[in-house]
Amino acid sequence: MNTKPLSINYTAVIVTGFIAFALSGLWYSPMVFGSIWMNYRSADVSSFPKWTMAFAPLRELIASYVLALLISRLHLFQWKSAVKLILLLWLAFHAVGMAGAILWDNMAWQLGAVHAGDWLMKMVFMAVVLSKWHNKKSAQNV
Repeated sequence: MNTKPLSINYTAVIVTGFIAFALSGLWYSPMVFGSIWMNYRSADVSSFPKWTMAFAPLRELIASYVLALLISRLHLFQWKSAVKLILLLWLAFHAVGMAGAILWDNMAWQLGAVHAGDWLMKMVFMAVVLSKWHNKKSAQNV
């Protein structure tokens, strides 16, 4: 068992998580895929309680922390290695989950593609930033 403490930069985790949340806001804006999202969703945006937005960034913060943990634990010092892992994780969880929603829950494939694409974009962003930040921190400790 590895008893060496993990080298996680919590500032990087928090900053990366909040930037990923902001990128998601841009993704769902009318400038990018907002019109597709609004066209195919079943509920009106105004029907969501306002307090849900206070908790919305938690998803990205949790994902950012788990990715930083994996990058540190797996010694992914090169951003390309981190992106390869992310692509596999995205395929295994997000893409498969969206495919299930499309097949079994009657979600429009366009909406599923927007949601899956959002998480692919955020996860690739987080993988690159966190691996570079981890690599920078590791180089300083040598």
